[in-house]
Amino acid sequence: MTTEIDELDRLYEALTIEGKKVSPECPSYYCRGRMIGGWWGRNGLRDDLEYRNSENNLHRIYGPAYISYNYKIEEWYKDGELHRLNGPARTHKDNKWYYVEGKLHRLDGPAVDASGRRKEYWIGGQQLSPKNYKKEIERRKRKGLIK
Repeated sequence: MTTEIDELDRLYEALTIEGKKVSPECPSYYCRGRMIGGWWGRNGLRDDLEYRNSENNLHRIYGPAYISYNYKIEEWYKDGELHRLNGPARTHKDNKWYYVEGKLHRLDGPAVDASGRRKEYWIGGQQLSPKNYKKEIERRKRKGLIK
């Protein structure tokens, strides 16, 4: 039964939300403070692709809502907020950020796993030290909130 509902939802999304090509932009968290001058604006850059719902918010449940081929970025959105339940909501090359309903969140590992940075542990938008994260996960397991 659930599989039929998932397939209907997937089909509805595919029929109602159409991808749109947009001009490529260097994301602020990646290009902040960098000189991109010379090659920026040259021919050869592929357009980015984004999916928006009827309220003009980035939105796509069954695939990334924003794709940048030039910077190897994929972002999953639900009603304008970064959101993905079974994987990272934002990926940039080998870097991963896990969001649920617009807040950094992950219960089975670090929510921020970016090269050159320490791993960051977040639950519900609140950052925790690795030690406190482990305690919180153990507490939730004891209470039966997670397996």
